[in-house]
Amino acid sequence: MIGQTSEQNTTVEAISNVEEDSFYTAIGDVLSNHWDPLGIFDTEYPHDRYSNCVSLIYSYAIKSKTKGQLADYLGHLASSLFGSETNIYNDKRAAGLIVVIRDFYFDNNPCTASGV
Repeated sequence: MIGQTSEQNTTVEAISNVEEDSFYTAIGDVLSNHWDPLGIFDTEYPHDRYSNCVSLIYSYAIKSKTKGQLADYLGHLASSLFGSETNIYNDKRAAGLIVVIRDFYFDNNPCTASGV
C-alpha cells in the first residue's frame, strides 16, 4: 500500500490472511449448522461434511452482492452436487449468515477499512 512501511504492509497482509481463514471456517460452520441440504444436522456425520463446497461458496460470496444471489447459488449447489431439492428457507438463512459474516470481515472491519 502507498505510504506504508514494509512492517505495516506485513501487518495488513497478516490481518487479511486471518480474516480469509476465519471467513472460510465460518462458511463451513454455516453450511453444516444452517444449510445442510442432505438433512443430517443431528447425526454423527463429520462436521466438515460440506468442505468440498466451501471454496466454491467462498469465491461466490466474495463476488456476489446480495443475499438473494448467494441463496440462489446455494440452491443450485444443493441440486447439482447432492441431488437434493432446494430448501429456499435454508438457502436464504445460510446466505444471510454468510453475507453478514463476509461484511464483518471485509467491509466493516476497522483494520481493513482504514488500511492500517
